[in-house]
Order: sequence, then C-alpha cells, then structure tokens
Amino acid sequence: MRREEPLQDVRGVYPMNFFTELKRRNVYKVAVAYAVVGWLVVQIATQTFPFFDVPNWAVRLVILLVAIGFPVALVIAWAFEMTPAGLKRTEAIAETRQKEAGGRAWIYVVVAGCLLSVGLFFLGRYSAPRAITEAAATKSIAVLPFENLSEDKANSYFVDGMQDEVITRLAKIAELRVISRTSTQRYKTQRTSLAEIARELGVSHLVEGTVQRIGDRVRINVQLIRATNEGHLWAEIYDRNLTDIFAVQSELATAIAHSLQAKLTGKEQQAVAERPTENLAAYDAYLRGIDFYSRPGQEPSDERKAAEAFEEAVRLDPKFAQAWAHLSQVCSSLHFLNIDMTPARQEKARTAAQKATELAPAAPETMMANAYYRYHIQRDYNGARELFEKIRLEQPSSSEAVQALGRIARRQSRWKESIRLSEEAEKLNPRDVHLFMDRAWTFSMIRDYPATLRMLERAQAIAPNEADVLSNKAYFFQWTGDLKAARAVIERIDDPVKKADIEISQLVWERRYTEACRGIEERLTRPDELAGLDRAADLANLGAVRLLAGDAEGAKKAFLEAKPELEKLSGEQPKNFWIPLSLANVEAGLGNKEAALREAERAVEVGAAAGDPVFAPKTEEGLASIEVRIGEPERAINRIERLLQIPYGAFPLNQARLRIDPDYDSLRSHPRFKALVEGPEPKTIYR
Repeated sequence: MRREEPLQDVRGVYPMNFFTELKRRNVYKVAVAYAVVGWLVVQIATQTFPFFDVPNWAVRLVILLVAIGFPVALVIAWAFEMTPAGLKRTEAIAETRQKEAGGRAWIYVVVAGCLLSVGLFFLGRYSAPRAITEAAATKSIAVLPFENLSEDKANSYFVDGMQDEVITRLAKIAELRVISRTSTQRYKTQRTSLAEIARELGVSHLVEGTVQRIGDRVRINVQLIRATNEGHLWAEIYDRNLTDIFAVQSELATAIAHSLQAKLTGKEQQAVAERPTENLAAYDAYLRGIDFYSRPGQEPSDERKAAEAFEEAVRLDPKFAQAWAHLSQVCSSLHFLNIDMTPARQEKARTAAQKATELAPAAPETMMANAYYRYHIQRDYNGARELFEKIRLEQPSSSEAVQALGRIARRQSRWKESIRLSEEAEKLNPRDVHLFMDRAWTFSMIRDYPATLRMLERAQAIAPNEADVLSNKAYFFQWTGDLKAARAVIERIDDPVKKADIEISQLVWERRYTEACRGIEERLTRPDELAGLDRAADLANLGAVRLLAGDAEGAKKAFLEAKPELEKLSGEQPKNFWIPLSLANVEAGLGNKEAALREAERAVEVGAAAGDPVFAPKTEEGLASIEVRIGEPERAINRIERLLQIPYGAFPLNQARLRIDPDYDSLRSHPRFKALVEGPEPKTIYR
C-alpha cells in the first residue's frame, strides 16, 4: 500500500515548486519590467499630453490600458518564451536554452526604465504648477454683459440675468475657470478691444452676445471667441419661447464647455441642465432680485428691494429653492450690515435657508445661504468656514466663497491669512473694485498705510470716477490727517448723496461746523434716502455738531428729536450696538452723564456678545469719546492706549485722527494724551 505524505509536507513542497516554476518561466522578470515600463508610459502621458491639448480622457485611457495589460503580460510570460526563433511555448524549450537566453539584458532595461521614470516624475513634480496653469488657461473664460436689443429697455434686468445665469451654470463645471460677474460688469459701458479685455481679466476665451425679448419670445445670439486672435470658436442663435429659457441656458453652457474640451461629470451635467422653477413669473421676480442684489455701489434700499423681489418669487413658487436661498442670503446681509437687525429679519433668514435645504440640500446656492446664515446671523465662524471650504472645493471658480473665507479669517483675527485669501479671490475676480476696497479696509485695520492706499489706487485704476472708490480714498486722507488731499478727492465725487456723507466729516475736521450742520440738515430733508437708524443717528450727530458750533438750543432740539426714535429702535433691534452708541451721544449732549455712560457701556457689552473683533472695538472707541465728554479723561486715555495697539474696524483710531478730531479737544493739554499724539506711533499687534 502506498504511503501518503503528511498534509504539512504537501503544503511545504507545492508552493516551493510553484515559485520555482514562476522563476524558471521568467514571470518575475516580466512583472518587474512591465511595472517599470508601464509607469514610464503613464508618466509620459500625464506630463506631455496637456501640452499638446490632448483631452483628459486619453490620459485615463492610457492608464486603463496599462493596468489591463499587466495580468495579460503575466499570462503570456507563463505560457510563452521569447527565443531567437520567435515566440515559443515554454514546454517546447529546453531548460538549458532558457538559461542561455535569459542573460542579464532585462536588468539593463529595468534600470534604464527606472531612471527615465524617476526623471519624468521629478520633472512633473517641479513643473506641475506651470503645466496646470497653462492647461487651465486654455479653459478660462469670461462672459461679457449681453447687449439688450429689446425695444423695452426696462428689460435690462432680464438681459443681465441671462448673463448671470450662464456664468452660474459654467461655474458649476470644475474644469473651467470662470470670471465672476462683478469683474465683467465694467465692460457693459467701458468696452475696449476683446484682446485687451481678455488680458485685463486673465482669460483665454470670451463669450459675448445679444438678447432680445419680445412678448413671450426671446432671441439670443451668442459667440465664443478665442482671445488671442479674436477668432470665433462657436456661435449659435436661439429663437425660443420664454418657457424654453432654461433649456437655452443649459444648451449654451454645455456647448461652451464642450468647445473648450471640458469634461462634465454626471453631477455637473445635472446641475447645468437644472430647471429651477416652472413658474416664469416667479423666475422674473427672481431675476429682478438678482439685479438689485448685484448692483455696483449697492445701497441699503437695493438690498431691501432685492429681498422683496425674492419674497415675491417664493410666493409665486414655494418650491423655488434658488429663490429661497437668495432670500436667506440677502436677509442675513441686511442683519449683518446693521440695516435691519430685527428678530423678524433674522427669522426670515433662518426659515428661508431651512426651506432651501429641504428642497435642494446639495445645491451650491443652498450651501451658500447656510454658510452666510452661520456667518452673518449665528456668528458661527468655524461652521461657516467649513461650508465655504466645501463650496470652494466643489466650485473652484467661486470667488465669493474665497472672499467670504478671507472675511471670516479677518473676523477670527487671522489677518495675514485674510489678505492671502483676498489675493486668491482676485485671480477669479480681477476687476471687482469692491474686492480691492475690502482688502484696503483689511490693511487699514492693521494700520498698514502704504498698502491701504495702494489697494485704493488699484480700485481707482479700474473705476476712476466711481463714488464709492473716491469716498474711501478721501476718507483715507482724512484718516491720515491730510485734509487738503481729502478735499481734492471729495471735489471729484459726482454722486450728491455719497458726497454728502464724506463732506460732512470733512467739514467737521476742518472746524467748519456751521456748514457741516447745513449738510446734515439738508440730508434730513430727504426721508426716502434716510430712514430708521440712519435718520436717528444723523439727528444725534446734528446735535453734537451744533454744540461744537455753539448752538446749545439747536443741539438740544436735535437730541430730543433723536432720543425717542433711538429708544424705539433699541427695543426693536437689541443686538445692534450702534443704537446704544447713538443714544449715549444723545444723553451726553443732554447732560445726562450717568445715562450716557450706561448706554455706551451697553454698546460695548452687545459688541462683545456678538463675537465681532472687527467692529466691536468701535464701540470702545465710542465709549472713549463719551468718557472724554463726561469728564473722565484718565479712563478715556487708558482705553485709547489699548485701542491704538489692536487691529479693528475700517480706519481705526490712530494718531492722525486724534490730532484733528474735535471730540478730543478737551484732552489737548493732558500730558499723557500729548505723549500719545506726539510720540512714536504705537505698533499694531496682529498675526
């Protein structure tokens, strides 16, 4: 009887024979050589294809073929052997012949392949940023404002809305770099050559077109242009019913993406093809809201009208997620900017964001609304930061997300990071003057005077005559004590409302109090332009300036008129710290020292509770001014000393301001104050 080998012996012998056979059949050699050569092929494809505008799918195909070929190569190596006579089955070749044929040549092939692969890897590693930039540049695009060919010029909001919608859809495609609308708006009235526009915006392609709306039909003529030679890559005319407007927007965006060889993921295709509403009246209201909300030099009245338009849109279509999202965002903004800090406005922001989340939780507009709700209402900076980072990842062209991250960094006292993020946003939004002014404010907060002026001048280079830019530049010169330069800039402002704001502060600092009073009085005669807190604060300021002018009776009258209005607003908006500051001004003017101090301290408490390191210290600045007026100089100077060393606000307290502001006239002879004003400027501490 045949004796069986123990099981453990079988387990030991079989693997040894198998691996010996792998070695004999050169499978190891083929595996190593294939891995090296395959990696070399992949490196060549990934590093060179982008330079020749080879589509991304070709690179993916190469990688896939290399991966599929590996097991095939191993099977062939097991079954066949390469000989001088050609490919033979392994069983037909003598072992000695195999040894003679094996040699060492394969080792040299592997070593050479390794060296080439490593070289290409490091070449790609250190040249990748440039390669990526060049590849991305071929897919960078700006959609210029469409020309309105409609007979009814009131349709301009519809035409602008078409441009905005096309930009929004293109921005949802990750492979495209799309310039923000705020940068392209300038070219609606300031047209130069297409090549010059492309250079200023930093793009390789432009979209321009015309829109004509007649009744229920719309005709859209669109062209995609290569900026280098102004050649037309693609053009199309859409003549449709308004009911097809979303299909047109989708077709247009998709055609542009395909012309630029941008590949859309399934999620992106769905986003580009989305129909936000079936109710055209709701969509019309939505476009009116977008028009008000995106106007340059936006006034509080524009934001209120935008909110009303979005409310009308969701009333007409309660399932209109984008309209809910924008309603939430504008309500959050009204609350954050102290225009309307009532609980009712806060609740509208919350419920609108909740409704948008229920209808379209993953939509970028919904994420944006929730991010702003956390930032502007809840002051949950970390939560807002997380959402904006997600938007930034999913929509690389979103300059708004990057800019918001920069502002949040500022709110968290990460000043250097805020500036870096603002510079990053500039690449996506290179011609937005408000982006440069926002960075100017950041530099002013850390008291970097040259950088502040540099940003304002860059904004002015884009919009030489814009009232917002000139007002901020004038205020910069006031802040640095150069009242002559400020006066020269003020004279260039052609917007009477915005000129009045900066003119009044200029007249006060020039000690022309009677003229300043006339300016405030004139502004108070325009109730449509001044309402709520703005009107009450102006009355309080009028009282203060009348006191400086020596008109005690007139001052008292203004204070008494302002007081009940401010008290009413204080009950309606308990979280608005500007209201108790104005009340403190009124009480101090009426001689109620204890009430003045109480209101100013309440403003500081509300500011601290808001968790706002940017504007909350403004309340302490106000408290210092009240302490001076009620005869508490030591307390005021202690506060001023601290404020001079911390970054905050836009144009915070500094030596130049202390020298010219009449609020501090009673301290001129105080030794400590004189040392503060005449000594070296305290260093602002920030990170």
